[in-house]
Amino acid sequence: MLKLNFLLVLRQIKKDKKSFFINLIGSAVGLTAIILMSLYIHYEDSYDKFNENVDRLYRIERTVQDKVQNQTFDSTPYELAEEVKSSFPEVINSASTASINSFLSIDDRLYPREEGIMANNNFLKMFSFKFVAGDSFNALKKPMSIVLSETLASKFFPSENAMGKVIKVNKKHNLTVTGIFKDYPKDSHISMKYMVSYSSYEELYGAKPEKNWNSNRSCTYVLLSKNTQVDLFSRKVKGLLSNHVDYVDGNKEFLSLRPISDVYMKTLDVRNEAMAGLRNSILVIYLFILVAFFTAFVTTVNYINLTTTQLANRELEIGIKKVLGITKGQLRYQFVIESLVMIIGAILLSIILVIIILPAFSSLVGRDLSLVFNGSGAFFLKIFIASILLGILGGLYPVVYLASLKISSFLQGNTSIKRRKYLRKGLVVFQLFITIPLIFLSYNTISQINYLNEKDLGFKKDNLLMSWVKTPTNKDLERLKVIKNKLLQNPNILNYSISEGAPFLGAGEEKSLGWENSSNNDKIRISSYGVDYDFINTFKMNLVKGRWFSKDHPTDIENSCIINEVTAQRLGWKDPIGKTFDNRRLKVIGVVKDFHQNSLFQEISPLMFTMNLKNEAYMAVSIKVNSNNKTETKNAINKVFNSHFIDTPIEFGFLEDGFDEGYMSALENVMKIFVLFSIISIIMVIIGLYSLISFSLKMQKKTIAIRKVLGASTKGLFVFILKEYIILYIIAALSSLVLTYMLIMELAKSSANSVGVGVLDFAMVISITLFIVLVTISGKIWTASKESPIDAISIE
Repeated sequence: MLKLNFLLVLRQIKKDKKSFFINLIGSAVGLTAIILMSLYIHYEDSYDKFNENVDRLYRIERTVQDKVQNQTFDSTPYELAEEVKSSFPEVINSASTASINSFLSIDDRLYPREEGIMANNNFLKMFSFKFVAGDSFNALKKPMSIVLSETLASKFFPSENAMGKVIKVNKKHNLTVTGIFKDYPKDSHISMKYMVSYSSYEELYGAKPEKNWNSNRSCTYVLLSKNTQVDLFSRKVKGLLSNHVDYVDGNKEFLSLRPISDVYMKTLDVRNEAMAGLRNSILVIYLFILVAFFTAFVTTVNYINLTTTQLANRELEIGIKKVLGITKGQLRYQFVIESLVMIIGAILLSIILVIIILPAFSSLVGRDLSLVFNGSGAFFLKIFIASILLGILGGLYPVVYLASLKISSFLQGNTSIKRRKYLRKGLVVFQLFITIPLIFLSYNTISQINYLNEKDLGFKKDNLLMSWVKTPTNKDLERLKVIKNKLLQNPNILNYSISEGAPFLGAGEEKSLGWENSSNNDKIRISSYGVDYDFINTFKMNLVKGRWFSKDHPTDIENSCIINEVTAQRLGWKDPIGKTFDNRRLKVIGVVKDFHQNSLFQEISPLMFTMNLKNEAYMAVSIKVNSNNKTETKNAINKVFNSHFIDTPIEFGFLEDGFDEGYMSALENVMKIFVLFSIISIIMVIIGLYSLISFSLKMQKKTIAIRKVLGASTKGLFVFILKEYIILYIIAALSSLVLTYMLIMELAKSSANSVGVGVLDFAMVISITLFIVLVTISGKIWTASKESPIDAISIE
């Protein structure tokens, strides 16, 4: 029986090759898009889940609340890790960590900066590391110990065992290799290639880790015991800082828990001060899931439409088989076999397409996507089962109803296909209902990327070379001024500024300050750092009110400040000039136009500039260069700095190259893929819409012929038929507007800077969609309205 049905399927394919291959290719393209999107979604959802204890690992975050705002940070006091472990029985283990970015050298061979972290043995015990050499639980026990990734060990010691070797950090401190671990997975919110023992902090930085509850420079992780009631424990931890910090300034600080599996996807609004790493938005994944669902639905509907059309053309075959005694079960069995052959062929073709496309797709989204990864067997089993089920479901509708028809129905031409016109109309509406949100999301995504790329940052990022320079003494600070005078003689160097922080470079001090006429307990949490006279010209910032610091005003050094617009707005100052902070010690002399200090995806926070450049451990040096010979100028600057700071390697980089931690470029790639898949889904909707209309018009041949016989003109028939589909379009458009608006509003929440949605945007998308519909159906309707009525009537 199976062999016979299989032969019948092959015979049918040979008889109608065109329809078979159109259906096969359409289904394969849809499945390919679904598999690629599923691979990306699966990868993004897998972040940090390779850890054995992922369901019990949490990061403690700190929220600062003052009179005018709330801000959440990943940074906490160094002492917090030990405190929570000793105070709460729910905590099995805890660890303090912090990102470092140092130069490593071997025998005077200096390598580029590498990302690493400072950690202790507890960290190794909490997270899943696979060591290939050394003691995985004690490798970070001793001071001046370093643990390398396998790739880094091979790079530094290509032909010898790295264990026990000495590596210099910043050309100054000797670290001993005490362990080698397999490369840490890239699907982690922690980005690092080596680990240095936290007990090395004092020797590396000249001071012990700040055991000060007011200092927040570490990232704290905890491993909770099984069956811990996380909500209850979170409430216990929330007010812990109040036991150690006296909030005389009116601020409040709260602690909260975040599962490490949520750090990558849900922390764009969290300021990363202790742990570097790439972040993504959960809404991006929701969009991909949405498009994948739409694509799966459209693929299934198209399959149903094409299959129904093919089977409708075989009414005579079905009728004859019924006359010859073929049962409904046997007919259904035959058609299900046809459907399975089609979908299995589509699956095999889609796998070939995925293998071909995947390398380019992985490069575009910036992810190491592979057909072989953890859990790949279960993943592909789900894809295969889902595809088979879609194929069976797609084939059930035409199979069940056609096989169930009575012989008299075929003889009378009264098939279920003709009678079920409302179902076809419903499918048309639903296809359009899907199309409008997809077009709107694609349009809004392109607009959002363009908006962010063209957005005024409040300063000019082009041709800006920046670096941190170690300056623990006044002598080091004076060296920077000597270098400044020397470099400004180069015509390719336009401006040179020294500051305690800089846009997208970080740092600066968080202060809680009272302001003029505020009550004793009212404080504002504000970022503050010292700058020099040339800072504003180097970054090409604009003053909206007042003036910049000037040598003509000696009191500027100690008693003046400049704020950004957000600070004035939060304090309700319409005219900030002359207002004061800190018990009238600092007077506002200017207001700088708002600029982005940390990320385009975070709100601009209150900021203050002062002229009091203190002896900080590091100073930010920012140099504006000519657009000509940028590489040569950069190399010359690096050479000058390294000749003056012999003990500490210095490397300047262009701000535009590492802008916003690479998140903008990653987002652009992801959004391009989203738009591409949306376009594929839209094309498949168009194909489905075309096939639905073609089939519907075929079923209306007799009606059209009778109207022509009664005197209807071709133009009149065209308008009559087109009007029906325009009404369906209006129904779909009105019903989809609410969904579209909700999606766009949710998307806008993922960024502090959204392009927004206006009436013109809706009008644009509605116009585009209507144009697509008209182009898709008009030709077919015009052809149908011109057909000779004699042919249609003779068929009947």
